[in-house]
Formats: sequence, C-alpha cells, structure tokens
Amino acid sequence: TGYASGEDFFNLLKDAFDQLWDEGAHSPKMMSVGLHGRISGHPARARALARFLDYVQARDSVWVCRRDEIARHWYSQHPAK
Repeated sequence: TGYASGEDFFNLLKDAFDQLWDEGAHSPKMMSVGLHGRISGHPARARALARFLDYVQARDSVWVCRRDEIARHWYSQHPAK
C-alpha cells in the first residue's frame, strides 16, 4: 500500500491538505481522498483517517462532504440554462 504505518498515512493526508490550504488563500481548492476497505479499513489507517478529519475540521472554512453534496452544491450555484 505504500504506508508503513498509520502515521505515514496521516502525514501524507496532512501534507496534501496543508499545501492545498496554502494555495487556497488565492482561490478555492478541493481535496479528494479515495478510500478502499483494504486500505482505510486497516485499524491503524482508520485511526489516522479519524485524526486527519479532526485536523481539517479544526480549521475555519473547511467543508468536509460527500460527492453527492458537491454535485448538489455545484448544481445550485450553476443551474442548467
């Protein structure tokens, strides 16, 4: 999987988020985290994911959502003409 520990997984997610947060000072950014049970279902990685969600939700102006919520938001902001 490329992750020797849950800490490796957490650090990868955190570093990606921090980079996008810095870039987002000038324009909105979106981070997508693909999860598969064989990877995220591992106890250490599940704990790392929970830590990461706590980390991002502690920031102001972060929206943690599912794909269907993104689609509904897009449609509400850009209705068909």
